[in-house]
Amino acid sequence: MNESSYVITNLSKPMGVVFEENDEEFGGIFVLSLSENGAAEKDGKIKPGDQLIAVGSTKVSGLPFDDALGVIVDSNDASTKMTFFRGTESQFYGPTGASKDWLEEFIAKE
Repeated sequence: MNESSYVITNLSKPMGVVFEENDEEFGGIFVLSLSENGAAEKDGKIKPGDQLIAVGSTKVSGLPFDDALGVIVDSNDASTKMTFFRGTESQFYGPTGASKDWLEEFIAKE
């Protein structure tokens, strides 16, 4: 529950981010890679391995791949705000991860 473990960015589409689903045990999706010269690479804030936590004010952590990606696809904003956790799925979803209440407050205030 340390805010310095989170990265917030606003990216325009196409974002140039390849997402992959975490192991079934955890759910959710993470950044697999960034496209060369894509919006995300130029922005420089996210890195491969970052866990996608929220899109705008919508929490997507733990959602199946299609559902989490669908929130990004459905966003009609000029740029899409996304919150990432810098760490592994076991660090975020495991027993030492952020509590549900803390996470919801963090997403809402950002």
